[in-house]
Amino acid sequence: MSSFRMGALWAALALTGLASTALAQAQPDVTVLPEVAVQGRATPEAVRDFVGRVAAPSPGRPLAQWRGPICPGVVNLAREPAQAIIDRVSQTAAGLGLHTGKPGCESNLVVVFAEDGRATAQSLNQANPQLFRQNVTGWDAGRGAFRAFLADERPVRWWSLSIPTDPDTGQRGVRMPGERGGVVVDREIAKILNCNEYDCAIGAAPIIKRRQGNTRLDAAVVETLFKVIVIVDMDLIGSVNTTQLADYVSMIALAQIDASADTTGFDTVLNLFSGSLPAGLTEWDRSYLAALYAPRAQRRSVSAQAEAVAEVMTRSELTARRQP
Repeated sequence: MSSFRMGALWAALALTGLASTALAQAQPDVTVLPEVAVQGRATPEAVRDFVGRVAAPSPGRPLAQWRGPICPGVVNLAREPAQAIIDRVSQTAAGLGLHTGKPGCESNLVVVFAEDGRATAQSLNQANPQLFRQNVTGWDAGRGAFRAFLADERPVRWWSLSIPTDPDTGQRGVRMPGERGGVVVDREIAKILNCNEYDCAIGAAPIIKRRQGNTRLDAAVVETLFKVIVIVDMDLIGSVNTTQLADYVSMIALAQIDASADTTGFDTVLNLFSGSLPAGLTEWDRSYLAALYAPRAQRRSVSAQAEAVAEVMTRSELTARRQP
């Protein structure tokens, strides 16, 4: 069975004794969030500081975005709060111009609730290590981050996988594990990457042509998220409500966020478990996500991309200040 198939996650959950009591699918008709003007007192320096702290791309890769449909699923939680979390995440995604999969879609953003998050992460890894690691350089945050993901005591832990793709066609820009003889071994890989097994089938890394009109800063390939697994430790999250938790999940699942980032002093939902209790995504958070998904954020280098995100956030802040 291919490690890309989320069915492997459910099998691993069964092996670890976690029942998937609720796997609710997002509704296709979600409400698009209205535009939110940033009202904070950000400075360009503070914006760059925040971006530098929280942005956590895979080593040597630009920041990744979701580009295909997102299909959230929740495991081991009653249906009503599970659906509330899914709907909230879907609304935030829709506000960024992203699409949510139809009911019955295969989950690529999975939120697992557990009594012991660390033990669950370790058990899932033992049951099927390829759930989290594809043994391809650049597809995840690296070995050090993965050791911390398994070992650290956290209310919420997350792990994401991404891949370089053509910004126009969605074709992946690297050779896939399991490719041999010009054929993709598992068709599910081709399905995830939005191409058939013949279009994806080559014996070496694909060649992606540069688009007409590209500048030197524009990326010939872009980094695309294709799987995020979030594990929530119910014994450690305290008294947060569904909205707060769903917005926290939105922030860490829609963007590659450094789990060790110190965001003290910033008005962000990332401080939910650090003493403050934000009501949910703040204007600062929404500004960051909007900047990340803005066209200018697609830059060739990590530094150029981070600078572009910071510029968009700063421009939004200045615009908001001029408003009565």
